[in-house]
Amino acid sequence: MNIVAKVGAAIQILFGTIAEEAGKKTKVIVRKRKFTCFSLAKTFVLGFLQKPDASDEELAQMAVQCGADVTPQAVEQRHTPKLVKFFEEVFRRSTKLVIESTKSLAPILDRFTRVIMLDSTTTTLPDSMEKEFRGCGGSYASGKSAVKFQTELDLRSGAVTNIEIEEGRSPDSATSRQQAEYPPRSLRITDLGYFNVSVFALMVLADVYFLSRLQFGTKVMHGEDGVVDILPWLSKQPGPIVDQWILLGKDQRLRCRLIAWRLPEEQANRRRQKLRKETLSKRGQQPSAERLAWCDWTILVTSVPEEMLTPREAIVLYRARWQIELLFKRWKSQGLVAQLSGSTEVRQMVRVWARMIAALVQHWLVVACSWGDPTRSWGKVSQAIRTFVGRMAAALHQLLELSAIIDDLCTVVAKTCQRNKRREPGTVELLNDVTLLKFGLT
Repeated sequence: MNIVAKVGAAIQILFGTIAEEAGKKTKVIVRKRKFTCFSLAKTFVLGFLQKPDASDEELAQMAVQCGADVTPQAVEQRHTPKLVKFFEEVFRRSTKLVIESTKSLAPILDRFTRVIMLDSTTTTLPDSMEKEFRGCGGSYASGKSAVKFQTELDLRSGAVTNIEIEEGRSPDSATSRQQAEYPPRSLRITDLGYFNVSVFALMVLADVYFLSRLQFGTKVMHGEDGVVDILPWLSKQPGPIVDQWILLGKDQRLRCRLIAWRLPEEQANRRRQKLRKETLSKRGQQPSAERLAWCDWTILVTSVPEEMLTPREAIVLYRARWQIELLFKRWKSQGLVAQLSGSTEVRQMVRVWARMIAALVQHWLVVACSWGDPTRSWGKVSQAIRTFVGRMAAALHQLLELSAIIDDLCTVVAKTCQRNKRREPGTVELLNDVTLLKFGLT
């Protein structure tokens, strides 16, 4: 089955089996009238996929296309706590559907079974959801209630391999995804929020590679030198890029590579400015002189051996972590998943979950139409998908017809969704040619 047929089948499962099972569990349909579990799911999810801020009138128009001849008033009356639970359940189940392309973005990614980018995005919820999803109470993800989506994106295949739903106040370091199992010879790339030497050690035992920035204050040992004072030690190393095997952590002493380079002064100063602002906001004090000096360097640690990954390739792969941030940006700026719109808290929560399902379906279609093609703009593809939603709604019952519509979408994407020209190479260009990497080495 090719990728187009796989996406078509996944969409049918979502609006078929998953909607039915979620409906039975939540009892969202008590007496069958015009809405069924299937038409209810299609109306809201496809309605918000087509137009994320759709009104009840526009949702009613989508309902007719999905086989439910209803009025805007009927749509309004469907906004109940059961509908919220229904869409939450549909979303939880739909995250288990993994759609991956057979086309890789670049040969460098084929060295690994998977290239997992793990990160999270947080959405503020109505205060009434505090018991279920506690927020941070005004600091990050302000509000009494917030939900965090721990997301794993496989850069190799484009698959969103997992989305874990957590309360907003839960730190990334404590997520259950820290103990996730990956196929042997996979690579996990994370930011400092997930830095944990014990977790890295378990990954090495499981034959899974890691790539991360080095956490400030972590003990580093090198050869006969024992514990080294990292910044003076780095300054003594020859060459523009330091690439040394070290022991990480005073107790764990995990053998891994340290890859570091000094930043241009302008970039380092921007880092210091950001650090001062964040430290003052969180702790009410200025960062230490040692911590400010740390901003002069970018320091990575990885378990990938030299024969599999050069220092420049490691730098490019870590920069590619930005792609999951862009995925979150598309969810929020295009899909409005973080926007609490609606006159009641129930309406707001219906939109949170239905829009998240729509964002997931949108990503499946992006993968089907453009993954592996470095000339395509995933943002433009996401916009183009909306114009095909009406046709897809009418063809959901027939896989061949639905696949033909997705094929038409792929044709439109190939003709119209080209990436804008840039002065500097983007992630896909760098992954395919690391010699294009330009950064100050002093």
